[in-house]
Amino acid sequence: MFNKNELNQLYRYALSLCRQEETAYDLVHGAIERYLYKTSSAVDKPLAYLKTTIRNLYFDLQRHEKIVPMVSMESEAVAHIEPITDDLSMESALINQQQALHLISCLNADESELLYLWAVEEYTVEEIASLYEKPKGTMLSKLHRLKKRIREQIQRENTANPVTNVANK
Repeated sequence: MFNKNELNQLYRYALSLCRQEETAYDLVHGAIERYLYKTSSAVDKPLAYLKTTIRNLYFDLQRHEKIVPMVSMESEAVAHIEPITDDLSMESALINQQQALHLISCLNADESELLYLWAVEEYTVEEIASLYEKPKGTMLSKLHRLKKRIREQIQRENTANPVTNVANK
């Protein structure tokens, strides 16, 4: 029915929303369970249906249990970020990782999902717009504002903490 790569993709998507391993597994399980109750002819695009279901289940969970999405700095699911280049020192790689974790923790669920789809899953803006059923221009604006806010946050952190600037050079 679904291969390992598709299931992993669904899990990563759920993890990008909830940022907790157990909850991500539950979301994927719930979405697949709902898919199995549907007749196969009722769903044209199974992966799109499952992602939409995962997203809806997450927001239902958030609404009903009053869960505030947060990223734990100790969480193994999001704590490991690979350095971009091989010549980075351990200290600067650690600073980059901590900075990325801090930036991720500042995002709300919608922003986190948008960034995940665009940066990790490499969806085009057109694909994201069709997934959200919104105009392409709206999604371009949201993505532009999100990237601008992240850039500004990085600049603020770098000017507030000159030690980070020295370590990154």
